[in-house]
Amino acid sequence: MRLFFAFTFENQIKQKIYENIKILQRYIPKGLKWVEKENLHITFRFLGETNPKIIDNLNEKIEICVKEFSSFSISFDNIEVIPNFHRPRLIWYKMIEESGISKKIFQAIETELSKLNFKKSNRPLKLHTTLGRIKYAKNQDWQAILKNVKPISEKILCKELTLFKSQLTSSGPIYSIVKKFPLSQNN
Repeated sequence: MRLFFAFTFENQIKQKIYENIKILQRYIPKGLKWVEKENLHITFRFLGETNPKIIDNLNEKIEICVKEFSSFSISFDNIEVIPNFHRPRLIWYKMIEESGISKKIFQAIETELSKLNFKKSNRPLKLHTTLGRIKYAKNQDWQAILKNVKPISEKILCKELTLFKSQLTSSGPIYSIVKKFPLSQNN
């Protein structure tokens, strides 16, 4: 099973993000696979294909690990085109977390994952919310297009980390929740 960790949004935040996706779709109608509203999340750590036999052990270790950390807030930064405007592959919201708690959780989870023989992440933590995957929308004036979106000023209170299963289909991924891991509510 294909797994990843993420933080989720309340529905009114998903709606605001999706409104910006609809604005972007007017300027880039083709060449992108946009994320469906129900699939919007803050990406934390991709695990990839995982043997179902280790899920119980994984859940136990992550639950113990995560509850040691308090909840925290994340805010929206700018929309970015990754890796750059000349070779676009993804379009996402960069997310900002100033307390440093997310990095500590990431490091603690990396330690637990290594005990379960997961390969260490070769990338540092980059909190983001993917809006779309770019297939062939090149030669766009990205800077002009991105000026049309509405800023999102709300902060996201992260009270739990969610483990998702991602089932790939021809019409896009289907996400289902495997387990939620509550953080400590002491702030």
